[in-house]
Amino acid sequence: MKRGNRRRQYLLPVLASALLLVLAACAAPVQETGDVAAEGGPSGGQIVLRVGTGDSGEGLKPHQEIIRRFEAANPDIKVQLEPVSGSDYYARLLTQIVADDAPDIMNIGDDAVPQFVAAEAFLPLDDFIAGDDSLDTSVYLPGLLEPGQWDGRQWFLPKDYSPLGVYYNKKIFDEYGVAYPEAGWTWDDLVAIAGELTKDTDGDGTTDLWGIQLPGPWTTGFEYWVAAAGGSLISEDGSTFIGYMDSPETTAAVQFYQDLYQTYKVAPLPADMSAFGGGNSEFDNGQAAMRIFGRWPQSGMLENPNIDLGVVGTPADAVDANVLFWGGFGIYSGTEYPEAAWRFLKFYAGPEGAEVWQDWALPAVASVAEEAGLNDDPIEGAWLGELDRLVPRAYVFTPYWGQAADPALRRVLETVILDPGADAAELTAAAAQEAQAALETAQEE
Repeated sequence: MKRGNRRRQYLLPVLASALLLVLAACAAPVQETGDVAAEGGPSGGQIVLRVGTGDSGEGLKPHQEIIRRFEAANPDIKVQLEPVSGSDYYARLLTQIVADDAPDIMNIGDDAVPQFVAAEAFLPLDDFIAGDDSLDTSVYLPGLLEPGQWDGRQWFLPKDYSPLGVYYNKKIFDEYGVAYPEAGWTWDDLVAIAGELTKDTDGDGTTDLWGIQLPGPWTTGFEYWVAAAGGSLISEDGSTFIGYMDSPETTAAVQFYQDLYQTYKVAPLPADMSAFGGGNSEFDNGQAAMRIFGRWPQSGMLENPNIDLGVVGTPADAVDANVLFWGGFGIYSGTEYPEAAWRFLKFYAGPEGAEVWQDWALPAVASVAEEAGLNDDPIEGAWLGELDRLVPRAYVFTPYWGQAADPALRRVLETVILDPGADAAELTAAAAQEAQAALETAQEE
């Protein structure tokens, strides 16, 4: 597409409770950086930096604490937090970008990186990093810088993240004398364990206890199953879905997912197909022995009297794999204060900020995780260990993933979950053709 001053349209996948938003993105010129001492505020005094986040409620507390610590150490800068809760966050940011009135620092999810970078809404961070000895990017845990990269450059630094994991309820395993799943387990082990723990406990012909709660037609989570089967949903050059979304490996992953629901019958059907993760509550209610999902609901599970919680990594099949879900911070390309914004960003996403984030999420900085003893913790250590098994998600190969492929893959999953007679090979073949056509249309626009 030609560059210009007009904002262009992109479809933005959102990793949160709302997964897709339509974005009107901008081709704003990248601003040259200057000396922070020369930046000053409107009257040469204190600089005011605006920070945009989609967090809300209790989730604002770590932001506020980091800002308090930063301002104490940097009295020449005041930081103004601008939270936008719910699915309106990206729409609000894009409105602000179009109006050249966006926050100086913005929080972006991994799937959104290609669209916002293509819109030239952020400054590349490479020169800041190279010219600043106070932030060594080797401090980050493995795999946490890559989601903030696009087209060979670093645009974002990590805020929070989660691989997939398998929660298990020790109460149920102990009651039925089944050994806990362990690192290195396989899809065959998953089927065997889930089968042992799927039961009609009162003999009325209805399942009362399920072996595993699955996340329904959640396409981003399904990327793990494809990766573990040895497949990829798109070519590495981002040019084609044909031969990938319909490959034998992808088809095998779809078939296995269907079998867990319809053949082995170890998973309850989604309570709500439109809800994030399927909307099921069986694991929380003590009616499912395992659940595959991200770390996000863990704090509630630890307080749930129905659950004695354990966590293990995802099982392997042809490949020992996992996928990452990630959010990061970047600097708005239209900021008036790039050097001041960098000073705050490296504090926000660096070791100082990680000292605060560790009380709310997994820290991104290796030394902070180690000093907190998280590597040796039986639960947190399981999550951190998964960072060594990461494979790239499909969005890193194309900025059109959400626009071209996500809807087609979702229809495949919805069909195989509900229809025991659905043909996985036919569905993936049709989805690949549909996604390819949508990709070519998007590229022409």
